[in-house]
Amino acid sequence: MSTEQLEQRVAVLEQLVADLQRKVAATGTTKPWWEGVGRTMSQAEREAFDRATEYGRYFRKTGREAPSEWQPGDPIPEPDESRP
Repeated sequence: MSTEQLEQRVAVLEQLVADLQRKVAATGTTKPWWEGVGRTMSQAEREAFDRATEYGRYFRKTGREAPSEWQPGDPIPEPDESRP
C-alpha cells in the first residue's frame, strides 16, 4: 500500500471518529456506552460483562490469566517481573 493510499484511509478513519465523537457529545447523556448504541443489558448480561472486564484488568496488569481461585473484586497482584 502506498503512502498516499494509507494517508487517505487514515483521513477517512479520522473523519468517522470525529463524527462518532460529535454524536456522543450531542446526546449529553451519562448512560453506559452500550445503551447509547441501542442495547440495554439484562442484569445477567451486565454481571457477565463486569466479570469479563475484571478478568481483562487482571490479565492487562499481570500479563497472565487469573488463577482459578481468584474472583472479580479480589485484589490484583502486582506483576511478577521474574516470570516470563
